[in-house]
Amino acid sequence: MSLEPILDVVRGIAMADSMSYWLIGTLTAVAFLLMRAMLPVKGLAYVFAPAIFWGGLTGLYAARELGIVVTSEKTVHTIVMSTAGMIVALFLMMCLVRLADRAMRATKPVTNSAARA
Repeated sequence: MSLEPILDVVRGIAMADSMSYWLIGTLTAVAFLLMRAMLPVKGLAYVFAPAIFWGGLTGLYAARELGIVVTSEKTVHTIVMSTAGMIVALFLMMCLVRLADRAMRATKPVTNSAARA
């Protein structure tokens, strides 16, 4: 089994132009600030930010590979497709956080302080 197809996809995702990097970086910064203000655990914003950034790049790559064109304006197309990728990445990260939380709760012993008294 070769890792070449996986490396080709990662290379294709990372080969976005500089305008795309700037737009996705700005969108990620705005999302980071919103998450930092809204989440009860402020550290999750630091965990989610790289995933959101790569989700934006992946959304742009997927649109390019699948031939999805929203508009002929390149900037608007970049914003729309990267925002869609960011939403998918945020959803996947929330699912992973919930799954990790469930796994951690399963390993904790169940104690009932009222039953001890």
